[in-house]
Amino acid sequence: MSETPNPTPDDQSELPREGDSSQEDVTVDLPTDLPPVEPPSAGMIIQLFLVPAIIVALIVGVYAVFGQLASQELDWRQLVTDVRSENPHVRWRGALGLAHMLDADAQRGEKSQQLNANPEIATAFAELYAEFIDLDDLSEEELKNLEFLSKALGRMQVQSAVIPVFREGIKETRNHEVRKHSLIGLSMFAGNLQQSGQTLSDPELVNELIEISKEGDRLFRHQGAYALGLFPTAESQARLVALLSDPDLMTRMNAAVGLSRNGSVEGVDVFFDLLKDGANWGLDPKQVKTEEQESEYFERVLMLINSIKALEELEEKLTSDQKTELLKLLDPLSDTVKDTLLKSQIIELKAALNK
Repeated sequence: MSETPNPTPDDQSELPREGDSSQEDVTVDLPTDLPPVEPPSAGMIIQLFLVPAIIVALIVGVYAVFGQLASQELDWRQLVTDVRSENPHVRWRGALGLAHMLDADAQRGEKSQQLNANPEIATAFAELYAEFIDLDDLSEEELKNLEFLSKALGRMQVQSAVIPVFREGIKETRNHEVRKHSLIGLSMFAGNLQQSGQTLSDPELVNELIEISKEGDRLFRHQGAYALGLFPTAESQARLVALLSDPDLMTRMNAAVGLSRNGSVEGVDVFFDLLKDGANWGLDPKQVKTEEQESEYFERVLMLINSIKALEELEEKLTSDQKTELLKLLDPLSDTVKDTLLKSQIIELKAALNK
């Protein structure tokens, strides 16, 4: 076996020796032409992160919008189906869901789906309301359901579905509560149509309301007067003028408000008398203790607020003498009432009169 040869002296001379200073002189030369390291610029960050994030957000947003619209359409169709269910729990859950959906849709403004003009929803409510019309004796729960449905129907804008069922409900042969809520719902419906710019023309319905305004029950007279004010026909206006001398204050006031809606000042004296009486009522919410007092307080405040709003709409048609008299009536009323909303209405009317 051959042995590894020992290094020759010459070889040993080339090996580094301990303590040899030449080891300390060995260095590695780094290249000097490398680019400097700099932080990323704002433009680069935008390109790398922000722009892609915006694109992704837009895609997700478009998907969400179309998904939401499809979901909402599916929801209201399902709720309409629920309203027609034989199961009462499912039926009323569907009706309540539709009412909430109408609320939410109305708050969307220009993005609204106009669900209040949806014939299928209006028909579903009308069919459910029709089940109460023939009832003679309603339970407390049925009365609550009747009130709920009358208001839900009143918010719709589908004449073909709403008017027939309310006309059935206001007939003299119907239960007192059915007639009352049908008249309330009909007035809501007519008012909503008027606000949306639609015209409600139904001569037969106007004749029926005129007859109701002649009944002995003051509730139906003042409800009939209010409803007639939403039908701008010669017959309705003539009846409203006659109701200005009705013995019931609420009926006279509703007749005057109805006339003012159509630009007539014939009911101004009713407003003036009401303002004069209002200064002596001492309207203070803190003094309301019983349900009877609460009802009276609400009715009086409502009459005064509606009268003031009507006078503000008629302000340009009032004579200078009428404006002067009106300002004299507003001062004592403002001094005595403690209702915040009523006070603000008085201030607005005084500002309009003093222009």
